[in-house]
Amino acid sequence: MDLRDLARQLAAAADTPDDLARYQLLRDLAPTLKAAIAAEMDAAISAARETQPEDQVAERAGVTVHEVRRRVTAHRKRIGAARGPGRPAKQQ
Repeated sequence: MDLRDLARQLAAAADTPDDLARYQLLRDLAPTLKAAIAAEMDAAISAARETQPEDQVAERAGVTVHEVRRRVTAHRKRIGAARGPGRPAKQQ
């Protein structure tokens, strides 16, 4: 789901006048928001990694090289990209 769509859903949930209904809407939306944000963060790190060395990406992003590698791996797994030279993508 697109982050803009999720932002609209979040805004609508936050504007719900009934307190318990608002809580339930936000509770139901939380896992989707968390997953979408993580996916976008992974994609951003992966895109940066295509043009810059991993140590430079890590420094500019304020994370460790391990975190850069983890996010690139997560992104590739999410999109079904090959795992490396001579290693085909895993079939699910």
